[in-house]
Amino acid sequence: MENRLLAALPSEEYEQLKTKLKPVELSLGEILFEPPDQIRNLYFPTSAIISFLTELPDGDSVEVGLVGYDGMAGVDVILGVNTASKVATVQHAGCALKIATPALKEAFNRGGKLQQYLLQYTHALMSQISASVLCNAHHKIDGRLARWILMYHDRLERDEFLMTHEFMANMLGIRRAGVSEVAKKLQHEGLIDYHRGHFRILNRKALEEKACGCFSVIEKEFNSLYKQ
Repeated sequence: MENRLLAALPSEEYEQLKTKLKPVELSLGEILFEPPDQIRNLYFPTSAIISFLTELPDGDSVEVGLVGYDGMAGVDVILGVNTASKVATVQHAGCALKIATPALKEAFNRGGKLQQYLLQYTHALMSQISASVLCNAHHKIDGRLARWILMYHDRLERDEFLMTHEFMANMLGIRRAGVSEVAKKLQHEGLIDYHRGHFRILNRKALEEKACGCFSVIEKEFNSLYKQ
């Protein structure tokens, strides 16, 4: 797999950037940056998935966004903010391309398609975060889980994956004890197969019907990215 944003760049722009990109392996649970840290490196995932978590006053965390091969982790810096506002943690181990913040800012300030695509992606990510916050506050848990499974599926491009109960609790904004109950409800309806954190998608169309309307809103934004 390749990063969609980088792959969409004109060859001349990519050639200027690629000497600054370093391939890295990201481990499950690895924290890339968190408040109040400075964002020293940015990440373009190729096969990894990075989750953005907001920490609540009681110490719990809630997932508000994620990035896979569709974008970049650390968009704060192109908005002039070098301090992390959310925890960026690896939720699916895999590969990414890492770039130092000063090098990315220099390339961004040259303009061109990189600047255009990063701004487009930032807008889409903000829409995703807004929709996730609304979704966690107002929609049923099974619909929220269906939305998340679909977002994950789109970024992994395979039907089977593993996920810890802790992360699913963060993603859904519920206690860990309720995670299995919600997943088994979708399994009973024939949408997924689920056992101890192992998901297998059985019926994508039915999942889309189960998911709240936030999924179609979010994915419409991402599907329109990086048009020439």
